Amino acid sequence: MIKVCSFFDLPLERERIGPVYSIANSYPRNVRGVTSKLPFFAPPWEAVKQYKKDHDEEAFIEAYREHVKANGAKIRKWLDTLTPRTELYLCCWERQGFCHRQLVAKLIRKLRPDLKVRLT
Repeated sequence: MIKVCSFFDLPLERERIGPVYSIANSYPRNVRGVTSKLPFFAPPWEAVKQYKKDHDEEAFIEAYREHVKANGAKIRKWLDTLTPRTELYLCCWERQGFCHRQLVAKLIRKLRPDLKVRLT
């Protein structure tokens, strides 16, 4: 199962099942056990800054769609390495509310409907 969540909702390191990947541009220093970053899922920094300024979800979604299109081959290649038995975490900073992880979960469900995705 692919668990898409905030870094702050991760279980304790010893209780995790599977690796942790950052789908953000960075990750908190106090979060241990992050395997690596997946930059093709991280939103463009300019889009993040603009969203923090104006809270325009539609503009952010459009910028993120363009980012996904530009990284489509990398996303598909990475998704092709997963099996329905894969256990991992995809994490970003936002604790609640609108976040690109909702878009990531939707994208994975669309491209790989055979994978279980849990969004928190």
